[in-house]
Amino acid sequence: MNSQRPEDLFKHYSHKICGLIENEGVIIRPYANASLSYFNVLTEGEKAEVLHNLESYYQICLDVKKASRSLRDTRYFTECALKNLGYTVDPKMLDEIEDHHLVEIYSYSQTQMFRSLLFFDVCSYTLEDLYCRKWYSLYERTPEDHKLVENLVVKYMGAEKKVPIEVENPQHVIKEKDSLERLSIINKMLWLVPLYKDQKDVAMLLISTVVLP
Repeated sequence: MNSQRPEDLFKHYSHKICGLIENEGVIIRPYANASLSYFNVLTEGEKAEVLHNLESYYQICLDVKKASRSLRDTRYFTECALKNLGYTVDPKMLDEIEDHHLVEIYSYSQTQMFRSLLFFDVCSYTLEDLYCRKWYSLYERTPEDHKLVENLVVKYMGAEKKVPIEVENPQHVIKEKDSLERLSIINKMLWLVPLYKDQKDVAMLLISTVVLP
């Protein structure tokens, strides 16, 4: 399959992911237009990274299904993601994860590597949007809430030794900027947790609650 054109590979994996998620009762769109207007303006290197991340997410979903588990089992889904991505975490932090939580994994370059199923319950973007567009072009907070989150991330990233941070920021509204539905969600960040590879912290796990207003 790797001999196929990049756009064909994108369509293949995005449709596969949508199929697995739809089996959990959530309808998502792989892309808005078959021309893949956002994917096709990326550089060859960016396309390769997108395809790697997309294939990885598909494999994580498939690992959960092969174990006869539900993607709504958020802790197990997260554990499969950590294993697939090669990350380790303080085991005690896994005990903080409940099925109603939104769990996300970000690289330190702010690439979203993983999102739990709850993300798709409250999102109207396509997979192409999520994988091919910058995060700041998709969502917005009020300037005040943005500053609070920015200060939190700066504090976390600036620590000489990173440890899990229980977030004290209040819940806030996040709005879709450029989707059909323009959904708003109420988000409460709970934990920022360092992830390790080869004993070096290389990524961050975010645990939140999120609901539609």
